[in-house]
Amino acid sequence: MGKVIFDFWACQRPLTHKWGSGQVYDRICKKFGKPDIVFGKTDNIPNNVFYVDKSNGYDWINLPFKDNQFEFGYWDPPYPPAVKGLMKKEAQEIWRCCKKLAILHTYVYPTSWFKNAERAGMVAITMGPLKRIRILQIFKKSEDI
Repeated sequence: MGKVIFDFWACQRPLTHKWGSGQVYDRICKKFGKPDIVFGKTDNIPNNVFYVDKSNGYDWINLPFKDNQFEFGYWDPPYPPAVKGLMKKEAQEIWRCCKKLAILHTYVYPTSWFKNAERAGMVAITMGPLKRIRILQIFKKSEDI
């Protein structure tokens, strides 16, 4: 198992009606590299970044991409109670398409859900007072570590 990077990012509170990613996307790019695909277009994701979600005709549970087609994906999924459960099937399908994946969530996803996965990073993220702390989880395919 490779070295796991741990960090803490105190980000400013998003100033839009959507929570989105705030400053998280820019920090991901600086610390872990620029994602070549984003699963779900949220606030502050640059317009020139390729993204897939229902708004542009993609369903995360059945993606038309090859295994490991993308070097690095970023996913900020909806949080319960907005959805039922942790979207395990969607997470596994997204993982199938990526060699490395960053997931921003309030729950820690188990590596056992992802084939050949190793945890490469864990970043605690705050977005202002009285807001939930989220965890940015970076997973890499075992053969890439």
